[in-house]
Amino acid sequence: MAEPLLSRTPVPFLVGGRWETGTLPPHELQSFTGTLPHPLVAMEKKDGSWEVARPGTDHLQSALDAIAKGQEILSHLPPYRRRAILEETARGIEENRTSLAHLITAEVGKPSSAALFEVDRAIATFRVAADLSTTTGHHFQPGNLVPQGTGMVGLVERVSAGPVLAITPYNFPLNLLAHKVAPAIATGSALVVKPAPRGMTTALVLGEILLAAGMPPEALSILPCDLPDTQRLIDHPALPVISFTGSATVGWQIRDRVPRKKVLLELGGAAAVMILEDGMTGDLPDRLIAGAFAYSGQVCISIQRILVARPLLEPLCALLREKTEALERDGKIGRPDSPRTLVAPLITRSHADNVRRKVEEAIASGAKPLTALRQEGALLYPVFLKGTGADWPIEQEEVFGPVATINPFDTPEEAIERINRSRYGIQAGIFTREIDRAFGWARAIDAGGVLINEIPTFRLDHWPYGGIKESGSGFEGIAYAMEEMSRPRLLAFRLPAGS
Repeated sequence: MAEPLLSRTPVPFLVGGRWETGTLPPHELQSFTGTLPHPLVAMEKKDGSWEVARPGTDHLQSALDAIAKGQEILSHLPPYRRRAILEETARGIEENRTSLAHLITAEVGKPSSAALFEVDRAIATFRVAADLSTTTGHHFQPGNLVPQGTGMVGLVERVSAGPVLAITPYNFPLNLLAHKVAPAIATGSALVVKPAPRGMTTALVLGEILLAAGMPPEALSILPCDLPDTQRLIDHPALPVISFTGSATVGWQIRDRVPRKKVLLELGGAAAVMILEDGMTGDLPDRLIAGAFAYSGQVCISIQRILVARPLLEPLCALLREKTEALERDGKIGRPDSPRTLVAPLITRSHADNVRRKVEEAIASGAKPLTALRQEGALLYPVFLKGTGADWPIEQEEVFGPVATINPFDTPEEAIERINRSRYGIQAGIFTREIDRAFGWARAIDAGGVLINEIPTFRLDHWPYGGIKESGSGFEGIAYAMEEMSRPRLLAFRLPAGS
């Protein structure tokens, strides 16, 4: 990792491969850990705060002016050159694994163990993209499947659908950005990145690694801009593909704003898990707690709804109560820079207040918390709620906090009907030993993915990942994102007679 970026204050942004600072007042960020770890300490102003430069409208125009040239260069690089960029990027991330994880913890409050895991996932994301960049693409299609096609053959190649505007959230500032950048490079698509206000420094450091890996400078801009300039980027015809991860409200507003663009949306969820009577295993309570409370529930596929066969309800509630209370005793609630922490403060105090209000509303409506509801600033202690209604906001809205509901069912069909009542549908889980019946139940669930004998929070980065209903449009997972960011082009040939 080059020293100049992290030793400058404010941290510069990237415009067509050039580092700029501009003249606007910079963003000021506060570390979740109170201080900045080496080698980031050079950025520190005071009390763990640092500044990131804010681009102006002129910088946006410069990025848009550069993107056409960047697209021309990157789209004409042979696959082996794109593969080399992706492999070198993975190597650069790996060489800076610890410092990147420290930055993620400081910038977005992700517990250190989860931050390290995110870095490792990003390394794998770039490596898988490197492999796919040279193994997917062209194929031949014969013409003689129909009489009029006799003597014709078609070569179908996949080409870039155009430059990509990547808008990323705070909760996975490195790997969710990797899921947009790596497929774009693999398909020869230049990028303008608009990172979340929390997570922008991590995005800029990845930009430095990408340039060092050989990314054509004109093909990459990273602009931590404000809302009006973000809307200009969304509207601009130079960016025909938009890949957005964030809230459902904002995502669908973008889709409605630019209906003629290709808009890929990875949005909110209210993931459910269904536990059959034969699905209870010794480690299941621990897995449910991890799926509901890891990174304080700030994950789109965090478990928000648990549906359990009625005979298991009270025994499972007792175990979840005991294990939730043990989290504090075991040092798993608190500072994000502790290696033991599972639940840390939420991204802001206002977000924690909002989550708490939703819990209080559910309790006022009759829900029973398994443990006491507690809040200390932005830290909201984890809680399971028993006896919630299927149509209550705590089940129908994405909570994005350390909260999950637990309710009984009498038949699998009843549970599936309740799961499907949600307007979201990214992933769901089923626990049972009846594998033959599990496939039928899984196919009846309206979700982008259903995991059998696994929590819905589990994800492999090369698998298809996407939501249906209000959870999104299009799929990520490297190969699937490459398909979304490219288009087929037919080259047809009439063969000489007799050949």
